[in-house]
Amino acid sequence: MKYAKPVLVSALLLSGLLTGCDQPALQQDTPAEQAAGTANEQDSTLDSSAFAAHLGLSAYTDMSMAAQTAQELDSRLASFLYHPNPMTLAEVRQAWRNAYSAYLQTLIYAKLPINDPPDWHKKGIDYQHTLSLLDSWPIEGGYIDHVPGYPFSGIVNDLTLELNEDSLLAQHGFSDPSYASLGYHAFEFMLWGADGQRSPRDFFPQENTAPVVVASEGGSNSEAETGDVVHHEDAASSADEEPLDIDVQNHNRRRQYVQLLSEQLQKHLHRLQRRWEPSNGYYANLLQRSEPDLVLKAAFSATQKLLSDELLGKRLSGTSSEFSQTTWADTGAVVAGIRNLYFPLSETEAGTGLPALLGQRNEALSLEWQQQLQLLDDSVENWKQQGVADAEARQQCRQRIIELMSLLQRTASALNVPLASAN
Repeated sequence: MKYAKPVLVSALLLSGLLTGCDQPALQQDTPAEQAAGTANEQDSTLDSSAFAAHLGLSAYTDMSMAAQTAQELDSRLASFLYHPNPMTLAEVRQAWRNAYSAYLQTLIYAKLPINDPPDWHKKGIDYQHTLSLLDSWPIEGGYIDHVPGYPFSGIVNDLTLELNEDSLLAQHGFSDPSYASLGYHAFEFMLWGADGQRSPRDFFPQENTAPVVVASEGGSNSEAETGDVVHHEDAASSADEEPLDIDVQNHNRRRQYVQLLSEQLQKHLHRLQRRWEPSNGYYANLLQRSEPDLVLKAAFSATQKLLSDELLGKRLSGTSSEFSQTTWADTGAVVAGIRNLYFPLSETEAGTGLPALLGQRNEALSLEWQQQLQLLDDSVENWKQQGVADAEARQQCRQRIIELMSLLQRTASALNVPLASAN
């Protein structure tokens, strides 16, 4: 199989509010926006100061939880690889779901208009590119490993490709975003397989036990002894070829590949975690140097983008966790991230969330938020019960998101926070 060098997608330089050290931390409001925010300015500043501090801490806490659950996933993976069986496979699958849900709860902070240093863009370690290494979807499973009828497709079965960090980075989205070699969904595919029926036997520590397919110059397939190389040119071409009735091979490469996936997942999460670290993290420092009312504005804008672009535009219009059939859980986890920010559970943070911002005069709005979030949770649970393909359950979730967006607009108006009208 031949692989091209990766074409790195240019990371989006957000012309937003959060900027680098040589510029003001947050872009100032326009005169019209300043006029809209003059009412109750003193009270708003006091409340938003607490909220701004809470936002930075919440981002670090949630990102730390994402890193911790990724480590727990790695531990479960080690147990599974030590003794592959249905029970350990079920355990590592659940650990994957926990880890991915924890990551999704951090997405609201990824929507903040952060400008990374130019050098990070050049190196491909800026926020948006790091997200692409963590959460590319949808993906082509056959680009990674065998799919039904084609036991020698994918990176795992390409014996000409050395498995290491550099090679996997090079293969990630090299000609199409669906050709993903890294991230949560590559990991998901390895645990569930294309049809959700991945066998623990695929990960037995053993050498090949059957002949492998060698592609002749004419494009037909012939057999060779174990250890010889060649398979399909790529995942896309496999659909045009005749299915092959050959046992799954390359077990040790499969084990090596999934271990590399886990290592890279943790590496990229730790990168973001360090940048949110309260004392010296780059993103944390941006918030600390910013005016609290601009941080509040950024948070509301991020929430609006999360609801509109991430949920309505993507996750409720597609199938993000297709191999595990748990897309409903993805929506629930994103919503949980919103709840964590605006309604912190800790008593020590009780004065930092949305109820404190709204105050007694707008207590009804605060209650409406909690009711709407509960309705969303109920809709997600209904979607789970009805099945991931149920169109009516999915549409119910969409309607709840639209209602929450409307509530966000009314909340911003009550707090004199300039917020663009939702499309």
